[in-house]
Amino acid sequence: MSKEDKPIKFDFSAIMASSVHDMKNSIQLLLGTLDEVIDDLPADAQPSTKILQAEAEGRRINDQLIQLLTLYKTGNTQQSLRLSEHNIHEFLDEVLIENQALLSLRGIELNITCDEEIAWFFDRELLKGVINNLITNAQQYANNKIQLSTIIHNKKLRLYIDDNGPGYPNTMLKRYHEPDEIMASEHSSESGGTGLGLFFSATIVHLHKNRNERGYLQTSNEGIDGGARCTIVLP
Repeated sequence: MSKEDKPIKFDFSAIMASSVHDMKNSIQLLLGTLDEVIDDLPADAQPSTKILQAEAEGRRINDQLIQLLTLYKTGNTQQSLRLSEHNIHEFLDEVLIENQALLSLRGIELNITCDEEIAWFFDRELLKGVINNLITNAQQYANNKIQLSTIIHNKKLRLYIDDNGPGYPNTMLKRYHEPDEIMASEHSSESGGTGLGLFFSATIVHLHKNRNERGYLQTSNEGIDGGARCTIVLP
C-alpha cells in the first residue's frame, strides 16, 4: 500500500456527536416554526391533530438527540451538572404543561401530587429530560392515567412516575444503582424497546451526588392499579 493509499484516521464518535448536535439545532428550529404556526391561529381556533402530532414527534426526536449528546459527553467526562435549588411543585407543573397537549390528544390524564413547599437541589434541564423520557415511555403503555408524585424519605427525594398500564416485565424490575446495569438486550424481547431511554435516565440520576451517596432509579409494578412505577431517588 502506498503512502497515498493509507487509510484516513478520524474520530467517528466525535463526528457523530457533531452531526447529532446539528440535527438537534434543526429540529429545534422546526419546533419553533410549529409553535409560531400555532400562535398565529385565531384565538378561538384549536391546532389540528396533525400539527400536534408533528410537534410531538419533533419533541420526541429532539429529546432522543439530547439523550445521545448527553451520553456522549458523559462518556467523555465532558458532562457536568448545573445544580441549584428548585421548587418541586413548580418544576413538575412545568413538565405537565409541556406534555399535556399530546397526552390529552391520546386520551391520557396527567396528574401531579406534590407538597408545594418541597425544594431540592438538582440539574433542572437534565432532570426534566429524564422525566419527559419516562412520561414518553409511560404513555405508550398507560390505559388512560399517568401520575407524578413526590415524597421525602430518609432525607432523599423520591419522585414517582406511575401509570395504569400492564406494568414492567419481570426482567426490568430492579434497582439501578449503576447505569451500566442496564443492557439493551435485557429489555428488547419483552418491552420492544432498546433500553436507551432507561439507560439515559439512570445515567443522569446517577450523576446527582451528595457526599458519598448517588441517585438511582428503581422500577416496580406499584403504579396505578398495579401498573408501572419508575422511582427517581435523589440524595
